[in-house]
Amino acid sequence: MGCVAFFPHLSDAEFQSACTTLIRSYASLPNPSPGNWISVETKCLHPQTFLRITKEHSLLLSPSPQRAEQDQSGNVPSLPDEGESLGVYGHEEDPEALSPSSPATPLIHYDIILSPTYRVPTLYVHIADPLHRFPPTMSTLYTHVLDPAYINQTKGSGVLGGITTADHPVEARPVFFVHPCRTAEVMLACAGGKEKDMEAWDYLVMWIGAMGKAVGLDVPKELVVRQGR
Repeated sequence: MGCVAFFPHLSDAEFQSACTTLIRSYASLPNPSPGNWISVETKCLHPQTFLRITKEHSLLLSPSPQRAEQDQSGNVPSLPDEGESLGVYGHEEDPEALSPSSPATPLIHYDIILSPTYRVPTLYVHIADPLHRFPPTMSTLYTHVLDPAYINQTKGSGVLGGITTADHPVEARPVFFVHPCRTAEVMLACAGGKEKDMEAWDYLVMWIGAMGKAVGLDVPKELVVRQGR
């Protein structure tokens, strides 16, 4: 497929092409770095198809004091005193539950859906935890998901347009939602005048770098190198 026709907006075909290329490129990586993506896949729930990137997030189990202080909900989860053996939200720590190889290890899903209104990718974030330790609340967002360095950028007037909770448009459950109201503006700034030569795959990689970093989503460096960037 050629360059994006109406940058910074994507057509359905351009979005699907970018997702397909990303999945194939990731599958071809021999040894992705630890801590990077676990899987990349398309989810098809009629009539919507979207991209899901899954990874483990170590900060989910070890919230820093800085993250707790940034919780703007006014309900900062208390952190255990030094030497106190407590898990997240006061659960007793279970070595099996917290082991990276354990089925109880929480995963974070990043669902990328093309907005039919804004015609830009939109990011929905959900923590899948068998022990239900991370409810989709603003407290969880600021303590376990959002990078403190991006707090100001995710407020309503920030460059990312705001992050809040909303119902997943396909799965109909509460998730974290990066509002796309300023995505087109961000993409134009990131393109730096090269938008006329940008293919859909380049667009998606740039979008992940611009919109995902605040919530822990980065493009693996091996993937960027493999594509000749």
